[in-house]
Amino acid sequence: MPGQIALAPSSSPYKQNISSVSGFGGEETNPLWTSEISKEEFQKALEASIKRAGLYSDRGRYSLRADILSVEQPLVGLDLKVTMTVRYNLTDANGRIRFDETITSEYTATFSEAFVAIERLKKANEGVARENISKFLKRVGVSASGGSVAAIS
Repeated sequence: MPGQIALAPSSSPYKQNISSVSGFGGEETNPLWTSEISKEEFQKALEASIKRAGLYSDRGRYSLRADILSVEQPLVGLDLKVTMTVRYNLTDANGRIRFDETITSEYTATFSEAFVAIERLKKANEGVARENISKFLKRVGVSASGGSVAAIS
């Protein structure tokens, strides 16, 4: 989740109006192979982010769907760049789509961040998820940056 998340402005139509988070995509991490981004962990980070931004309410009018379309990871390298594409849409109670955007983000974990490649890949996964959530929040009018997505591995 982004470390710095501002509260949604009172003029935002989404302020305290998102009642659920769902989606598909992602993969579970196989401890014997490589670090991945799971749907469940991404959704947890996204839900925590929208709560911190003041967008969540049990009685909200909108449902948020975040579908992980792709996560591209290198197999080897000193600096590991991960690219993630997520389609976000907000629908109202009548099923009308009020927001529909596909957001692509990148994050490069450098050799100086972690000596062991699997740890660099984990940091790159965390960074790319954090960047993607930050971009979504900015698109709906909330300032967000920095932080960690430690649960995504």
